Amino acid sequence: MNRLAVDPPCGVLDPKEGTFMAVFCDTFIYGQEDINNDRITIGWSNTPNGAAKTFRREWFVEKTCQSSTIYKLY
Repeated sequence: MNRLAVDPPCGVLDPKEGTFMAVFCDTFIYGQEDINNDRITIGWSNTPNGAAKTFRREWFVEKTCQSSTIYKLY
């Protein structure tokens, strides 16, 4: 079940630029659903030199991608 969502789901930032991300959680009945795997993983990668400010999924296929996992606590 996909109970968690992030907005914006992807994007490109300029150097030193920051952003806020909103996390949404669908309603569910606590105690009746497995919540042990509820987490959000944020992945990031430096863009290639001269790349346009347009998100490209291929940047995350290479091993240069880094990520951080946030576990949701209820």
